Amino acid sequence: MSAYVRLELARALRNPVGMTMLTVFPLLLFLLWAKVLTVAPPAEAMVSMATYGAMGGAMFVGGAIAMERAGGWLRQLAVTPLPAHGYVTAKLLGAAAGVLPSVLVVLAAGALLAGVRLPVGTWAALVVLIWAGVLPFAALGVAFGYTFRGQLASLAMMIVYFGLSVLGGLWVPVTSMPAGMRALAEYSPTYQVGSLGWRALEGEPPTGLSLAVLAGWTLVFVALALWRYRRAL
Repeated sequence: MSAYVRLELARALRNPVGMTMLTVFPLLLFLLWAKVLTVAPPAEAMVSMATYGAMGGAMFVGGAIAMERAGGWLRQLAVTPLPAHGYVTAKLLGAAAGVLPSVLVVLAAGALLAGVRLPVGTWAALVVLIWAGVLPFAALGVAFGYTFRGQLASLAMMIVYFGLSVLGGLWVPVTSMPAGMRALAEYSPTYQVGSLGWRALEGEPPTGLSLAVLAGWTLVFVALALWRYRRAL
């Protein structure tokens, strides 16, 4: 299991095309939001777009899994001693490692290009909170990879990705949503991972609700990923 974890970490960090896409797109969106459209204060837009980019990087591990399935990699793993939880853990860690550069680049752009000024401790907290907060989306991506095949996996993830981003207030503030949608948004993993960063900007710790919602969604998506992996064997 440890060897496979190292393999996934190396693959995540040695993919220049993927790294570029996961880094440049949220960076451009942040600059658009903060410098051109000014739809939100720069610090809030920075957190939103760092979270948005990290979410996408975590979820799109599912596309790589769908390609591995098509290439017969799953059949090869089935004859090894690697347990299902070892495979899913390795994929989650690889996805988490792959999104870290995106988070760092967007936060650096906030400081260097948008004039965001925060205490050193707040910058560190933002990196940790956003990075750790996308774990449920990595699990969801693994589940998608073993539920859909080929391009269908990427299409399904794209739809869910944008839907969750809008629902969670990364594109439109939750306060501007209708009451029913706002109540639904508060229990979405997207809103709660975003709130980790938004609260950190104010020097406030995560709420118990945020931690409970994210932990609950993580358990649900990990269980779904394990089930779909075993079904695909």
